[in-house]
Amino acid sequence: MVSTENCYKSDNFPVLRQAVLREEYLYQVRLYVERAAFLSADAGNLRMRVLLGLIEAKATVIDAVIKVDGQLHYLSVLCASSAAPLVFSGIMKRIAPHAIIEEILHKNAEERIATRAVRAEAWNAIPNAMAAIGVQESRKILYTLLLEYRALLSEYASIMNQQPTSACRASGCFVQILIFEQNGSICGIPDFQIEQITPGSNGSQLMHLSCGYGNRVLVCDDLICYKEIDIVDTRFVSKTTRGFYQTSVQTADGPFSFNLVVPSFL
Repeated sequence: MVSTENCYKSDNFPVLRQAVLREEYLYQVRLYVERAAFLSADAGNLRMRVLLGLIEAKATVIDAVIKVDGQLHYLSVLCASSAAPLVFSGIMKRIAPHAIIEEILHKNAEERIATRAVRAEAWNAIPNAMAAIGVQESRKILYTLLLEYRALLSEYASIMNQQPTSACRASGCFVQILIFEQNGSICGIPDFQIEQITPGSNGSQLMHLSCGYGNRVLVCDDLICYKEIDIVDTRFVSKTTRGFYQTSVQTADGPFSFNLVVPSFL
């Protein structure tokens, strides 16, 4: 069942009219995000609200709707900005790399606001949901294959006396990595590879991996944080132990090193 949240209670017609009088550009920004299986719907909604807040800091938001269907979360934002389409697209891509951005006419914007209540009742489904899910699944497969390929190269590099695999800068392929501690080491794994997390003994946590990634269980001492990293801009340094590889990546906070888990090699 699809749930819908209208983020603005009023129709915001005055805001739209003022934007038109200022001759600003009008845009619709749409974003599809599939939350990890072990996270709750509230966690996914919170992420969409954070993204909405970031968009509000860069543009005048006129209308915003969040829809949830299973693990798929959808954010649709109608906003105004003085930035030309190319500049605005660059701004939004830094906030949400996979955002779909469309310039619209002010007449279309008025129609979308005026019929919002009707749309919420009659067209409650997430638009193009099946296509979005297909794209998300394809990304997961490609990212997993890339990590496995990089892991193999790092193993053969030591055998063949070659340099570790180098990274490609700023690809825009961002993945949510769950950072955790295991035996005193900082480790990480893409969140889409985790099916669920349950309490273990002595305060530990058990991470149950999805069937498609080996159907294994990882025991970790503590869950630390989430980090969004560019999966292509990740340098494999060496193999630490079976299924764990020392990697480094440039993040917004600077260089970050951790042991990346490659489930199929455990």
